[in-house]
Amino acid sequence: MLHGYRKKSLSTSGALAAFSVGFGTLRNDWSVFGVVLLVFYFTGSKLTKYKAERKKQLEEEYLECGQRTASQVYSNALIGTILSVIHQYYYGDGNLSGSCLLSDQGSRFIFYMYLGIYATCNGDTWASELGILNEGWPILITTFKKVPPGTNGGISPLGLLASILGGLLIGISATISLILTNSCQGHPEIILIASVAGLIGSLIDSLLGATVQITKYNEKSHKVARHDDKDSKVVSGYDLLNNNQR
Repeated sequence: MLHGYRKKSLSTSGALAAFSVGFGTLRNDWSVFGVVLLVFYFTGSKLTKYKAERKKQLEEEYLECGQRTASQVYSNALIGTILSVIHQYYYGDGNLSGSCLLSDQGSRFIFYMYLGIYATCNGDTWASELGILNEGWPILITTFKKVPPGTNGGISPLGLLASILGGLLIGISATISLILTNSCQGHPEIILIASVAGLIGSLIDSLLGATVQITKYNEKSHKVARHDDKDSKVVSGYDLLNNNQR
């Protein structure tokens, strides 16, 4: 929390929200829950600031400091935190027989849900932060027509690859953590589940962005414009949701 606040990757409300997320997750006896959360947070923060000047040239609403608010923190991490707390309640404090949390069906089910959520979030974050830097214009997922970089619902080769890699990193991190701390051997499906979740999550987010979130483009500034910009034209979608609601 303090690291993110000092580095300006979290606003004040975001830092407080991050504290509650961290507390609810890191108190879990199984360290893999905390490892997954930290990998998601640190890689997302780094990629948000990666080539910030270039992103600023493409989007009027791009925040140079990349600060996350409480609503942004909870939109990504609230469900995962709840799952971690539930898992700790039922399977923490020595309530799980065996040295591997995957040995119990209920424990495994909750963990896979947790893994899938953060793999989805990480894949979508990587796709958004790296996909906008694709050399050519992306295509809209609903019409396959070329749209300006930064358009909600736009997909590109770089963005799709990034979504898989984002999920893959979550899967690899979880697998290594389980092997080192919980003696969980022989579970390659973790990496597969996380990689697929990263891709599917990004595609679903793109579909929502193309349909229920409006994107406007200002031809004078050559940037994806703010939704209230009267001098811009609508590229796609309807003004029903924002980035924090999908």
